[in-house]
Amino acid sequence: MSHFSFARSASLVALAVIPMASWAIHGTEGVEWGAPPPVLAKGAKFAVLLGDPNQPSPYVVRLSVPAGYRVLPHWHSQAENVTVISGTVMIGMGDKWDSKALKVQKAGSFGSIPAKTNHFAMFKVPTVIQIHGEGPFDLNYVDPADDPQKAHK
Repeated sequence: MSHFSFARSASLVALAVIPMASWAIHGTEGVEWGAPPPVLAKGAKFAVLLGDPNQPSPYVVRLSVPAGYRVLPHWHSQAENVTVISGTVMIGMGDKWDSKALKVQKAGSFGSIPAKTNHFAMFKVPTVIQIHGEGPFDLNYVDPADDPQKAHK
């Protein structure tokens, strides 16, 4: 009996000294928007809700794009998990842009794209998506010439 009590007491002490992880609740209001990573075309806004997408740890980000915004064929080293918060996303799979391959995902939709899967997206209306996954987040264009970072070089 005393062994159980000691183990129980030790567990409670251990829990008391473990720092509590910070918590976050984010609605649609009050999100702090900034410039997107340079790997995305201008016109989008980007917000980090949780974690650091550049580190090997969990993250949650939001991307807000205007009508007409496109992300050309690309892939990610880690799975990309996307929830449509508002608006509509049209997502296609493949190495080359193919408008016929686009599938409509409306607000409330969720999709998970496996790591290293080539895909592309188009937004006909202003849209906000939430992306979560395990970092570091990267975006690798199938055609390096499509990378906005290289457009000015």
